[in-house]
Amino acid sequence: MTAWRRDRSQQFPERLRRVVQGLRTEGTGSGREAAAIGLGVFLGCLPVYGFHLLLCWLFGSLFRLNRLKVYLAANISNPFVAPWLIFAELQIGARLRRGSFQSLAPQTIRTTGFGVVGVDVLVGSLVVGLVLAVVAASATYALLRTSSDDVAFVDLVRRASDRYVGRSITAWEFARGKLRGDPIYRAVLYGGLLPSGGTLVDVGCGQGLMLALLAEARRDADSGAWASSPGPPRFDRMIGVEIRARVAAAAQVALGTDAEIVHGDARTRAMRGAHVVLLFDVLHMMAPGEQDAMIESLVSALTRGGMVLVREADASAGWRFVAIRIGNRMKAWAFGAWRQRFHFRTRAEWLACFAQHGLCADVRPMGTGTPFANLLFSLRVKADDSGSTDRGTPPA
Repeated sequence: MTAWRRDRSQQFPERLRRVVQGLRTEGTGSGREAAAIGLGVFLGCLPVYGFHLLLCWLFGSLFRLNRLKVYLAANISNPFVAPWLIFAELQIGARLRRGSFQSLAPQTIRTTGFGVVGVDVLVGSLVVGLVLAVVAASATYALLRTSSDDVAFVDLVRRASDRYVGRSITAWEFARGKLRGDPIYRAVLYGGLLPSGGTLVDVGCGQGLMLALLAEARRDADSGAWASSPGPPRFDRMIGVEIRARVAAAAQVALGTDAEIVHGDARTRAMRGAHVVLLFDVLHMMAPGEQDAMIESLVSALTRGGMVLVREADASAGWRFVAIRIGNRMKAWAFGAWRQRFHFRTRAEWLACFAQHGLCADVRPMGTGTPFANLLFSLRVKADDSGSTDRGTPPA
């Protein structure tokens, strides 16, 4: 009996995860998601407090929309917004029904009658709810239609992020949002930035999102499902290096045999024979001297024709750089790293740093669609007089 209860208790979180995943993924598609948001906003504007969840569940099921999104949108009627909604609904309802706006003086409301005021709010809620629903649905549709134009990429993101469902719904949601919202992933996959073959090393890989996306793209190429030209970058071996043990373990579970995840500090770990090295949002976490040492170490690890792909912020970009500083500080506080220090450089300073280590740089903006001043540096070793750039041996 004890073993049976233990098995049942272990099955419950898995069942709960499946239920939540089902709620999160039902009613997909830009049109249906926009309709879910619009319906939720409309229901949230109705003055039927205490029944919003029931209405969202019933109407979401009736129209086969995402019930979770319907309810989340209905939370427009929260303690901060509800007073303003009720005020607008009352005034619009009074104007439509009685030709004048309603005074809020207690004596006037008593004279008018609470029943009349209640009907005014109800009528006004239909108008306000309809207007806000149309605005919210239109904005949602425009946003999702833009982000979902590339159906193949959206499908890749879905499959890559599904690898993290087993860890937690939060990890899965983070993967979905990050892969779709951060322009670096699409750029690496479709931008022809990476030379295929050899070993790819992702320094500071986190939970391995870039590696997961590359692995799914390789599967599409192998099965003939990849329709774009050229094909995705493919590597003989992929390695992720992550300093946080728990995150590294989660990345390895998600990636399985598609990549090797190494728990360690890239500043002290020797790497040899890397064809491509990824450094996304990593260097600014190090002191200037450590940045130079890291770059020098990676340059010495590159094979002939290899490259380093670096994304970093431009400290000379005004308010867009301030947005990056705020975001980094909030993230550090969220993870308890109260004393974390950041060392950013301007675009010119990054270029000078890379040139000092014998690297040629091609620079492109990598903050399109975001408020952040990120830059992507494609770095290659300058050829010597003989034309040789051979550095490094196969990794141990």
